[in-house]
Amino acid sequence: MHQYWGFGLLISSEIEFPEFLPFAFTEAPDLTINLGAVPAELTAEGVVKKVKVSITATEYLQKLPVATYYVANGNQIIVEPKPDADEKSIRLFLLSNAMAAVLHQRNSIPLHASAVMLDEGIAIFCGPSGAGKSTTATMLQQKGYKVFSDDVCVLKVDGDQVTAVPSYPMIKLWADTFHKAGLDMATEEEKIRPQLPKFARFYHDEFDILPKTVKYIFLLDSNNTIDEVSIKPLASIAAFAQLQRNTYRPVQMNAMQKRNQHFAAITRLTNAAPIYRISRPLGENTLTRVIELITNVLQPNE
Repeated sequence: MHQYWGFGLLISSEIEFPEFLPFAFTEAPDLTINLGAVPAELTAEGVVKKVKVSITATEYLQKLPVATYYVANGNQIIVEPKPDADEKSIRLFLLSNAMAAVLHQRNSIPLHASAVMLDEGIAIFCGPSGAGKSTTATMLQQKGYKVFSDDVCVLKVDGDQVTAVPSYPMIKLWADTFHKAGLDMATEEEKIRPQLPKFARFYHDEFDILPKTVKYIFLLDSNNTIDEVSIKPLASIAAFAQLQRNTYRPVQMNAMQKRNQHFAAITRLTNAAPIYRISRPLGENTLTRVIELITNVLQPNE
């Protein structure tokens, strides 16, 4: 079995994951990933059924063209691959949907956010898919910041302090981002799926698994009605309304009846750090201005 660290968990896996951080440990794993037969259906009382997905508080079953995934009790994933399915796609859906189910089952709070490290904590970037979270983190990496996490940060709440742990040391970027960020174009081998023009950039060497305090929150938004990039601090009430939409895989959260604890965590988060909304015109390459505004907040005296 391969041993890894990911999403704050010690993972023992029958599947090899170049995405995770190799991590030797002697204690019992938090999560075990195996290949094998999965249940045909979930039979427990109170099953919530969606398209291709069945969910209870302790079980998750998803049937996809590449594999069927079964997640139980926050400590087990079983994968039943379909014939001729490619390994990258199998891993990708496990790292997203199945891992989200693990986190929700474990009462963790996965936030749809990328983040970079600061001297005293992290700055996180929230927004829907396509808002530019990964691109923003990559652009800041080009300016000397270390990437903390891409796409998912797992929140930990202790009183009034909110910390986060990262997911795994890989950033996923669309092809056009390489040009926008001034990066050498990735190769075909670096595609996260064979048929998808999205590519992996690894950062195992600078990956830091220690929890970090959330110091700044940026909400990324694109809008057809504005002409230029703007940044605006948000009061807690307005920030809460936007942040609560950034729970990762909210369908799972609702089906597992975790909504109250997620709302409590988001409430703590809105009071833990200053929050800014960055709005930019839709469809324009405004990355340079976005990064300028962010760095002005992070480094006000420079």
